[in-house]
Amino acid sequence: MKLSADEQSRIEVAVAAAEARTSAEFALVLAQVADGYEAWPALWAALLALLAGGVLSLLQPALDATHVFGAQIAVLVAAGLALHLPRVRPLLAPRSLRREEAAKLARLQFAAVVQRRTAERIGVLLFVSLAERHIEILVDRAIGERIPEQAWNGVVEGFAAKLRDGRLADGFVEATERCATLLEKEFPLLPGDRDELPNRVTFI
Repeated sequence: MKLSADEQSRIEVAVAAAEARTSAEFALVLAQVADGYEAWPALWAALLALLAGGVLSLLQPALDATHVFGAQIAVLVAAGLALHLPRVRPLLAPRSLRREEAAKLARLQFAAVVQRRTAERIGVLLFVSLAERHIEILVDRAIGERIPEQAWNGVVEGFAAKLRDGRLADGFVEATERCATLLEKEFPLLPGDRDELPNRVTFI
């Protein structure tokens, strides 16, 4: 799933409109995948090869070990190649591990893109990792002191629904608007407010 040039422009306009309502600053990050998951294709290929050998031995007990071993090698190679496809690799890892990797990347991006990048410590990161279907909102210290973490849950759930429908750009736009609604009460726009973070989506 990608964003077209028109969708990117629409999101930038939405971010600018949101920042015209609040002194908070927005950063948007879109990751295709949070981790390479390189070890998982080999693990699953090995398990499938062992399973194939066991099944073949049960169905054809007369086969000698050489033929069984040859069949296992064939399964290992074929499965290893098929499972190594970029879109397949994340699906091989446990869901809990995928969530952990995506959350880890979100925090790294927050540190790199938002943390200490605004004068008043009022930055907001809207992070999405597509392969893991992970959406997270991370906020700077000053925001966290006034707006409880659970207040963002509805925004994340709404974005997740848009993502399930394949409406990634709509998800970014709506989430940005809803975040602004939460923020403008505690952090209204002040005279002389500066744009401290880029409005565009950062792709990683």
